[in-house]
Amino acid sequence: MKKTIRIILLLLVLLGAAFLIFRTPDTDRAEMIAKYGNEASQFLDDGHGAKIHYRDEGNKDGPALLLIHGSNSLLQTWEPLVALLGDQYRLISLDLYGHGLTGPNPTGAYDAETNIAAAVQVLDKVGVDKAYWVGNSMGGWLSWRAGLSVPERISGLVLIDASGAQVEEKIQPYLAARLARSSIGQMLLPEITPRSLVRSSLEENFAQSERLTDELVDRYWELLRFPGNRKAAVDRGKTPREPEKWEEVGTLQMPVLLLWGEHDKIIPMSHAKAFEAAIPGSKLITYADAGHLPMEETPAQVARDIDDWIQSVIAEVAAPN
Repeated sequence: MKKTIRIILLLLVLLGAAFLIFRTPDTDRAEMIAKYGNEASQFLDDGHGAKIHYRDEGNKDGPALLLIHGSNSLLQTWEPLVALLGDQYRLISLDLYGHGLTGPNPTGAYDAETNIAAAVQVLDKVGVDKAYWVGNSMGGWLSWRAGLSVPERISGLVLIDASGAQVEEKIQPYLAARLARSSIGQMLLPEITPRSLVRSSLEENFAQSERLTDELVDRYWELLRFPGNRKAAVDRGKTPREPEKWEEVGTLQMPVLLLWGEHDKIIPMSHAKAFEAAIPGSKLITYADAGHLPMEETPAQVARDIDDWIQSVIAEVAAPN
């Protein structure tokens, strides 16, 4: 018995030492805001204790686009599109709860309607009644869910490698997401998040590995460790995704553009085809040289296709009956 106790104590000591050696602490909030904010960065008090980081950029007289990033991503994912479309469009982006410089939701809620309400608050703050909602991955899921719950705030939907389709070919989460679903991962990830894990996860999202720069990896790694974001990622993973809502996607009344990377390993092309089949009148464009993040890998093509599509929507609305 004494020998067993000694072995257990030794194991606990070794585990404690390993934790101290490999632990990656949170980054400093003020330092991250100074490093990753810019002159367009604003913070909106949501009334529940959070301050939502958002940017309102581009041509304030142009059609408004609301840009919604994916899970464990950041509003900076849209910077290439902002640079390409800013002369013509008003581009509004935000860090969702538990992401980027917004940090965790004090209420602990990460469901679709909570995030949609935050996005609407940002639109209200900047004085925009309706916008084209452009969402990638989880942001695409939030966008089409918004199309069901707040259609009056939406001019059209651009779904980029969006999640939420219910098809036989299941989603293969990237490495960090797979770990976050395990009990051990849920315990360790809020404290131990090596840079190599972030790089490996990002590599699964890119078709063109040369686009994954050290600067990009550092940004994701540092902002994932923004105070509270890692715990929020675990909590978000436990939040029900309400797959039954997929049955309503065909009732969307606004124009819908689907953009998809043909090399997407996270949400494959079968999901794009499911959206196209389910949403009457939707248009699908695919990219042979992109994975899960076309707006980062092939931004010029994505910007061109969004511009062409919005102009066609505007022309159709303006055409006499």
